[in-house]
Amino acid sequence: MVWIFRAAVIQGIQQFYIVGLFYWGSLITASTPTGTLTGTIASTPIPKVLVIAVPIALIAWTLGFVSYVGLPDYYRQSPDKIPSFYSSLIRRRIVPWFFLTVVVQNFFLSAPYGRNWEFLFYSRQIPGWSAVLLAFAFFGVLWGLSLWLFSHFSQTHPWIVPLFAIGLGAPRWAQMLWGTSGIGLYLPWVGSAVASAVLTRCLWLWLGLLDAIQGVGLGMVLLLTLTRQHVAATLIGAQTLGAAFTILARAVGPNGTGPGDVFPDFSEGVMPGFGKAWFWVALGLQLILPIGFFKFFRKEQVAKP
Repeated sequence: MVWIFRAAVIQGIQQFYIVGLFYWGSLITASTPTGTLTGTIASTPIPKVLVIAVPIALIAWTLGFVSYVGLPDYYRQSPDKIPSFYSSLIRRRIVPWFFLTVVVQNFFLSAPYGRNWEFLFYSRQIPGWSAVLLAFAFFGVLWGLSLWLFSHFSQTHPWIVPLFAIGLGAPRWAQMLWGTSGIGLYLPWVGSAVASAVLTRCLWLWLGLLDAIQGVGLGMVLLLTLTRQHVAATLIGAQTLGAAFTILARAVGPNGTGPGDVFPDFSEGVMPGFGKAWFWVALGLQLILPIGFFKFFRKEQVAKP
């Protein structure tokens, strides 16, 4: 329960921070033709970007320093050598499958990440601050409710969060499809343009909430199947793989410079989108990943119910 509580709190704070950054970016883009923060504060020579960026950097450095100083002495000693560490790590089938998940998601979903977040704020029908309020409702109120429910049920069923997360399928892919393919631009059956803008962003935020829950759940999968050293090595390897395939996706990916054929424009009709091969390749890979987690998690779980 403590693991779930900590992971959920960190994930919720991260979502608030991301919402703030992209809302700031949307304000800059709307106020300047080039989308860059220019000018100075009043009549002083202090640049505006300095006033905003430096405090953020100081907060980040402070958090890192406090985390480092606050570690117990146990973490400051040199670790013992573990025989056959890497071979034993690869033999745990959940680890290669987790690496495959990182590769697939970063190759197909990393390039349109910024465009996906633009969907939340760029609307002519509702102001940007209303989208921020919606985001805080989902990532604050609903996330807090989810945190309480999962913490309560995890006292007797520690596997409930991982299984629920795996069963969600591919919420990040669905969110990006909704935000970048044109499907969610206008919902004529709602009745008005304002109601359409609000409802379509509520659905986008709901999918984002499910994606955040899945992220916590997959982290719990690792914690319940691997030792602490193996979890650390897996996460470091995943960061390296993710960075490499994010670069590769931007260079040679089918959606490196836009949604492309991975998220085709369905506003033109259903069949033009369904005719794109990359759409089915990305969707098929996203749907295969939960199957592997279902299979390997039960077999390799350390504490089985």
